[in-house]
Amino acid sequence: MSYSRRAISKIHALIAVVIIVAIAVPIIFFIYPHLMPSPTPQIQYKKTLVIAIPEEPEGLDIQQVSWANEIHDLIYQPLVVFDENMNMVCDLAVSWEVTDNGKSIIFHLPQDAQFSSGNPITAQVIKDSIERYRQISPYAEDFAVVSSIEIIDDYTVKLVCEEPPAYLWAVLITVYGAPVDVVSARSMGNEQFNVEAIGSGPYKLKEWVHGSHIVLVRNDKYKTNLPFVENKGPNPYIDEVIIRFIPEDLTRISELEAGNVDIVRGVPVDAVSRLMQNPDIKLYYTLQPGIDYIMVNVRKPPLDDVRVRKAIALAVDRDSLVQVLENTSIPWYCFISPSMMCYNETIEEIAKNTYSTNIDEAKSLLASAGWTDTDGDGYVDKDGAPLELTLLVPVDRPQLKRVGPLIQDQLKQIGIKVNVREFEYSYVRQKTREWDFDLALRAWSWADPDILIYLVHGTIANYTYANPTVDQLLEEGRTVMDPVERTKVYSRIQSILLEDLPMIPLFVNKEYTAVRKNVVGLIVLPPYGSIVINDVKIIIGES
Repeated sequence: MSYSRRAISKIHALIAVVIIVAIAVPIIFFIYPHLMPSPTPQIQYKKTLVIAIPEEPEGLDIQQVSWANEIHDLIYQPLVVFDENMNMVCDLAVSWEVTDNGKSIIFHLPQDAQFSSGNPITAQVIKDSIERYRQISPYAEDFAVVSSIEIIDDYTVKLVCEEPPAYLWAVLITVYGAPVDVVSARSMGNEQFNVEAIGSGPYKLKEWVHGSHIVLVRNDKYKTNLPFVENKGPNPYIDEVIIRFIPEDLTRISELEAGNVDIVRGVPVDAVSRLMQNPDIKLYYTLQPGIDYIMVNVRKPPLDDVRVRKAIALAVDRDSLVQVLENTSIPWYCFISPSMMCYNETIEEIAKNTYSTNIDEAKSLLASAGWTDTDGDGYVDKDGAPLELTLLVPVDRPQLKRVGPLIQDQLKQIGIKVNVREFEYSYVRQKTREWDFDLALRAWSWADPDILIYLVHGTIANYTYANPTVDQLLEEGRTVMDPVERTKVYSRIQSILLEDLPMIPLFVNKEYTAVRKNVVGLIVLPPYGSIVINDVKIIIGES
């Protein structure tokens, strides 16, 4: 290959320019360092997530405890869960199917699933776990409908039921239905397993300091089939989760604002507006899968007269209750909330149109029942006796405690004298079960409308209301697997309850989770506000 002299000359000139630039640029940046381009910032992440919760768990074995919290959600892994739109999706299971005219559910498991202990998860393990649940759980009745559990192969298990188990899905989507490491439980014994429980969830127990905190570390054997998370395995950004027990509301919120905790559960009503104005805090909420309501003793005069019950319902101004609760709830008129299966918006509209506040109509109903103010003292009376009722209010349910005096005042507007008595919720519940009450403020939280069978069924529920038609429909609702048809059944039940009013709906709570703004990727799922941290990163700064 040959070059002309002109070409060689151009090459020499180009080399000279390159040399000059190579020498000049460093000199310029040395003299004027501010002209040097900044390096691309590197985001740093905190490896420990700190969560503050109000209550220390009673135990870690989901099959022995009577209530679950965030700790159980991180240790265990259900076969299926609800997504953000309350559609059922796979978590541990690969797939499922319903067969035998709705009487059987078949779950297909991944072939490489393990507990954090390393013990494999097989069809036999699922069977053993359910059988253990039926032996020791306070909710053993959950699986009473399951007549047998068949092992189709190592990774396929079939639940054979006496009847279509529609209500069983509400258990299966929660950690209560998640498998436990039965092999380890047998080795440890139930008492020890309750403090060192083993599941297949994203984290496992490292330390439990009673009265203070629990430390969970990443479960490197974790795998999931959740379709709404990017990370299907162990979270590479969060090595451990510290869960602190802080029962005092003010302290819990102060620790969040100070940056000492990343997530707070159980946000009190009076802190919501303040946190909303804090630019360093994000608030998530889900709607309560249930309602707060007035339970009525329908067997006790004068509440055995439905006109009196309807007058009370019409006297209650739910919008005012919600204002007192600083809009952390929504007014409610029927018996199934939007976060429950079988919710029917049309029924709620009918209920709202029927029982929106109407003082004149309430007074008219009382008058038709013989209750009028004959002596001008502001209270209605009948046969010389005033209409006087006692309202039991739970002091450990903040929303209900706050609205008790307001309901007292609202009923006074129609001439009913109400005496408020405050007790712990457990006592209020017991008094209603003993039928020793007039009115009581209560609440429930469960995603399936089958919860109503424990409240208004004439023989199953230990309360004062009984209606054979409602009983029949409640039993039917347990067995209808098609969601549309099942919704129709519970809509009929609600229509009857709206006529009989054994309870008076008040509101549905917004259940808040407060999070530092540098926590990204968090998912809060309905119906119970479960937190999913598979994709969580905690940004701590740039370098």
